[in-house]
Amino acid sequence: MNLSTLEDVVTAATTVNDPVALASALKAFLKRDIAEHLLASSLPNDVDPLTVLNPTANTLGYLYILTARLDHAGAGLALLPQIVAFCEGCTPGPLAFVPERVNIFASKLIKQQNIVEVLPALATFVQRYPWNRDIFTATHTVLLHACVMTRNYHVALPVLAHPVSQVDKGIYPFNYIDNLLYHYYAGFIFISLRRWAEAEEYLEMVVAAPITTTPSAIQVEAMKKLALVHLIRHGTLKPMPRYVPQLFTKMIRQSPYGQLIKAYPAGNLVQIIEKETKAFLQDYNLGLVREVLENAPRWKLRTLTKTYLTLSLAEIGKEIGMEDASALRRLVEDMIKVGEITATLDKDTLTFIDEKPIFSPADVEKALAEAQMQCKRLAALDQQIGRSKEFLQKALKDRDTGGGMAWAGHGADESDLMWAEELGGDFV
Repeated sequence: MNLSTLEDVVTAATTVNDPVALASALKAFLKRDIAEHLLASSLPNDVDPLTVLNPTANTLGYLYILTARLDHAGAGLALLPQIVAFCEGCTPGPLAFVPERVNIFASKLIKQQNIVEVLPALATFVQRYPWNRDIFTATHTVLLHACVMTRNYHVALPVLAHPVSQVDKGIYPFNYIDNLLYHYYAGFIFISLRRWAEAEEYLEMVVAAPITTTPSAIQVEAMKKLALVHLIRHGTLKPMPRYVPQLFTKMIRQSPYGQLIKAYPAGNLVQIIEKETKAFLQDYNLGLVREVLENAPRWKLRTLTKTYLTLSLAEIGKEIGMEDASALRRLVEDMIKVGEITATLDKDTLTFIDEKPIFSPADVEKALAEAQMQCKRLAALDQQIGRSKEFLQKALKDRDTGGGMAWAGHGADESDLMWAEELGGDFV
């Protein structure tokens, strides 16, 4: 099948029933120097080819033409109805034969001026694109990147609500960095939404990914954020799971973050933060560090439950360093309400209750099942990534040159670092 004009493309898209043959013909057509220009043009008599094609019945032709037209300035505004129609109505099956075009389409979408309007359609597309919603694709990373850049975090939640647990690189190619960034962006989104448990889970998956001699810059930055999330959620740096290289714990403890970890929650936190402000700011973590500081009184108060049975609010204020009596009362009441402490507050007296949590067999089985599923997800992704061409090439390069990413940030590839300077968000 030889396609040489836009009319040929439209005819093939509407008459060829074999998606493999049509995909092959469209790929061959793209090799022409003026292919993208032709795809972005009109049919004779100025007919818009997208009005001739149907996104459901003619998915491949619609994709190729729509993608080409997204190069024009302001295209996203003019093509919003067509973008939505394609994302919501395309037939996913044939797209498996043109993953490169799909990735280009997604990347062009997030460069449109009306990206905020486009994001919900892209989120729908990302969920419909793979033949199984459990499968990770490069479009997952593109979507989360756009949600972070525009601070439209909630748009990503329907996608994140269904965690990816499989890969099929034969159909949906992606690279090592795509995987790291997807989980890093997910962690960032949950941090911004103050959903600490989910943030911890995704950031842990970043640092658990395969490494060569030293971790990538993305993993290093993820570990910094993970340490801060640990302080907020657990009041200390938790021991890392066995599948996470222990070098991360050693690295973080030897960094400015290590001083904060060592002092938390009762040390001279303000002085440490003031001293290391430059480092935290350069890492785009100063806002998150401030969140850590804001949570310190809660952890100081929780430690009192191990020593005292009864304390007055005045005594508590003195112990945790809070002089504002009204703020202290609100803190205590909130901690009781959300279950952070088991206690009763009678006028100005707080009485701690020694109540041990009771776990039913069903609770234990559920937690075990979730942990096993997490391990399977990590193992599947690690196995695929560890066999990937770019990871093996990086491993060989690091072995031969001693390269890789040092803790201080020297020696990383530019592709590893480009994302870091973009991230701002609510916790800068």
